[in-house]
Amino acid sequence: MTANAARPALSLPADLDMRAMIRAELAAARAQLRIFDGTVSYLELGYATPPGFRPLVLDLHIPQSTDAAIPVVIYAHGGGFFGGTRGMGPWAFLLAAGYAVASVDYRLNGESRFPGPVQDVAAAVRWVRAHADEYGLDPERVVGFGSSAGAYLLNAVALAGDDDPELTGSLGPTPELSCRLTAVIDHYSPTDFLTFDDDARADSMEPANAPGTSAARFLGYVPAERPADAERANLCRYATATSPPFLIAHGDADRRVGIGQSRRLHAALTQAGARAELIVVPGADHGTAEFDQQLLHDQTLAFLASLPA
Repeated sequence: MTANAARPALSLPADLDMRAMIRAELAAARAQLRIFDGTVSYLELGYATPPGFRPLVLDLHIPQSTDAAIPVVIYAHGGGFFGGTRGMGPWAFLLAAGYAVASVDYRLNGESRFPGPVQDVAAAVRWVRAHADEYGLDPERVVGFGSSAGAYLLNAVALAGDDDPELTGSLGPTPELSCRLTAVIDHYSPTDFLTFDDDARADSMEPANAPGTSAARFLGYVPAERPADAERANLCRYATATSPPFLIAHGDADRRVGIGQSRRLHAALTQAGARAELIVVPGADHGTAEFDQQLLHDQTLAFLASLPA
């Protein structure tokens, strides 16, 4: 055939969505990486694109040891709302126990303010539920797990659920799906920025109620200067008898987020009639090695095993 010869016409169905076909081909060609033993990993899966912003992505790690639908844990990293990456976090032990892990990116300080990052994480929950069949996941067993700032975001999603669309938003391609969580694993989360400084140790590394702090950048204002607005971000106010079960772990030597913050959330949940367990980690500071050791791993797995099937 010469360069100028007519090419044969393609015979395609009139209703063919070429973009959908291309997306499907790209998905089929996506590399299945072997990063962890017995696990297939898919990296940088786009789950939402906030208007005017880069696509948000997650890494999905799926154990290959069972033919049944796999429960999935959605992990959000710490970093004071201004740093961190989805590769961080003490979650790898979950893979060997048969749980899939979706570790998510979300918008940081300078990119979005409250409640934007909460809505990002809610969109990630919806994405996992929307793609459960594709990846062999169980859409009825979706657990949140976060550290510090990431724990705050997942706690907010778990407590607000589908009942507060202003907080959890409608970001992502499937806003009609639920962002509810089956349970939550919370590592040393802030809870109430108005009482944050009251709970701080004398050697605290950073207050909340001062200009330029992590809390002020996350909210867009100094909490004490706008208490009515800051109360909107107080997780304790969302606790109800129907809140999902919580496992809260916090070090009693935490110099960044005082353990009183977790005590407040634990009290709010139990007083409301929800299930909540508080593990005090003796001598542990913020994000120290104790949170990725066998004792806490075993306690976490026992909590997960106690959830209804």
